[in-house]
Amino acid sequence: MASKPVWRVLHVTCIGLTLLLGACWFLDRILPSPVPEEVAWSTRVVDRQGEILRLFTTDDGFWRLPARLEKTDPEFIDQLLAYEDKRFWTHPGVDLLAVARATLQTLASGRVVSGASTLTMQTVRLLEPRPRKIAGKLVEMVQALRLERSLSKQAILELYLSLAPYGGNIQGIEAASHFYFHAAATHFTPSQAALLISLPQSPESRRPDLHPLRAKRARQGVLHRLRDSGLLSKEDAQQAALQPIPAKRYPAPFSAPQLSQSLRREYAGNHRITTTLNYKLQKKAEATAAQVQQELPSGKTLALLVVDNQTRQVLVHVGSGDFQTSQLDLTRAIRSPGSTLKPFIYGLAFEQGSLHPETRILDRPRRFDAYGPANFDGNYHGWISARQALQQSLNIPAVQVLEHVGPQRLLSRFSQLGVALHYQKYPGLSLALGGVGCSLQDLVALYSGLANNGDYLALQTIHKREPTKNEKLLSPLAAWYVDASLPTLPASANQPGIGGRSNTVRFKTGTSYGFRDAWAVGYNRDYTVGIWVGRPDGGYGKETTGANTAVPVLRRVFASLPQTSSLDGDAAPPPGTLLVNYDQLPPHLQWFAGEQPDTFAARKPKIYFPVDGSTLDLTETAKNPADLALKSYGGTPPFYWLINGRPLGPATSDSVAAYTPQGPGKTQITLIDSKGKRDSVAVWLETRPVDN
Repeated sequence: MASKPVWRVLHVTCIGLTLLLGACWFLDRILPSPVPEEVAWSTRVVDRQGEILRLFTTDDGFWRLPARLEKTDPEFIDQLLAYEDKRFWTHPGVDLLAVARATLQTLASGRVVSGASTLTMQTVRLLEPRPRKIAGKLVEMVQALRLERSLSKQAILELYLSLAPYGGNIQGIEAASHFYFHAAATHFTPSQAALLISLPQSPESRRPDLHPLRAKRARQGVLHRLRDSGLLSKEDAQQAALQPIPAKRYPAPFSAPQLSQSLRREYAGNHRITTTLNYKLQKKAEATAAQVQQELPSGKTLALLVVDNQTRQVLVHVGSGDFQTSQLDLTRAIRSPGSTLKPFIYGLAFEQGSLHPETRILDRPRRFDAYGPANFDGNYHGWISARQALQQSLNIPAVQVLEHVGPQRLLSRFSQLGVALHYQKYPGLSLALGGVGCSLQDLVALYSGLANNGDYLALQTIHKREPTKNEKLLSPLAAWYVDASLPTLPASANQPGIGGRSNTVRFKTGTSYGFRDAWAVGYNRDYTVGIWVGRPDGGYGKETTGANTAVPVLRRVFASLPQTSSLDGDAAPPPGTLLVNYDQLPPHLQWFAGEQPDTFAARKPKIYFPVDGSTLDLTETAKNPADLALKSYGGTPPFYWLINGRPLGPATSDSVAAYTPQGPGKTQITLIDSKGKRDSVAVWLETRPVDN
């Protein structure tokens, strides 16, 4: 009779086990696969060495990075398993010994003393959270068994390390390591490891940046366990307990923000985007840009690029001096390039064989039909070499060369390279002085072509496997002539590294109309650097030129770059180079377009300002109209100016004069040279009262 209760218990137990197995079988059939189809990761934009430039949250707002065992501190892994799941590598997903131990402890004490969740079960719970009840626990056990059948132990452990919560919106060991310790998960101190082991159990109440005392107590408990298990010595555990708790979270990486944002859109779905940037050079350039930003007038900012000339890979990308001020990528903004296209105009003439750096070209005021450009400083130099004209960035010679070459030839050459200049109508000769739109990226690519003997290659910001074919920007001879004609960036006392033969920097400045844009683009053997300074809204500036604003930044950036070239001296001239003085040039190259001083002087004088038939407002005050400048070219001095038939004054050798109008009305202006040749224009003068 005494044996009946035993049989009854066994009977009930068998029924219970049968029901449990049946429930497990049923759940195994109806539950969805525990293997996630896809995990949403934070997007990492990294430099060429894998350093994080910028980190983006997932769409649901988490910092979540995939973990890899081979890149995670192995001692941390051993400590984690010793604390959380000693038999992880041997159990099938459910640790029956742990379940039995937890059950006996609960029956003996009448309360839950310890849990029996394995890391596999915790991973299941992280993938699909459920209420912490018996039914939910049963589902976790079934799903853990299924997960073990589908994934390797290593993959499961990596999944846990990627999804474990560490407080706030931080998930995964990699994200936790960065935000709490500002380091990768490759190595942890005992103090750091103990804190990270304790956090997933209660991530919000133990957050070290919000609840440091609770975090410290939890860390202490882990340290005691690790000491008792023999994974930490008593001394190491004591020393770790004395270490401070992280008082705050480190900010997310935020370098090259504009480029990173653009690449994230372009490569949507990629959680790791490897750029060509160099993290150390990028940080230096951003620090320089931030300092310059503080010195600029309100409303202005800057952008800069650094390119490796050998690969055409972008090493530094600064879209604006301050991302909070302007989130636009101003390296891509279409702006007037000012005089920065002049080297390529001269280059085409060198390539055609119609110009040589020593060819003499006339720098005097003149009109080109309806187009009347002037030099930036208002000064003119007469007959001057093409080399000097380019070095001094004189406008009149550049327009003459473009007129001879033809604007369409330059546009076509750029178009073949994929460089599109932006304009509303045909730009004509104004192209030479910035009458088109261009981006800093395109300018830097063009100048990098000059640094590579005229071979053009589009810039790269991500590593490309397929080789890109070089295109011809200029012939090697033309590129060499341009290089020999550009000015050299002078070294300063504080930045001596810019000088030196192999490190010589050729550069060109540009300033657009209204001081809207200030440019400086330079190159040496190793790098091409481009600087733009202006207003993001394209508004007018004030006395902001390439020389006084962009060149100092160019010098600072070059001084911060390492010199990698092992070659000394300038590149050898290509075959066919004429290394001769002006008087040794072939006759057709001595004077540009066949113009010589005697033939030019034989021309009749030409008034190019004011323009015939124009109307001029000369108002300064109602009683004192402004002086009218009279400008001409050609002819043989001395010159006689007549206003309405009356001499303006005695003869002068200057081709420029000034006349103070006596009142409004039609005015006839005549110029007569010493040979009796003349030119005449008629203009209408207006004066308007000025409000006081």
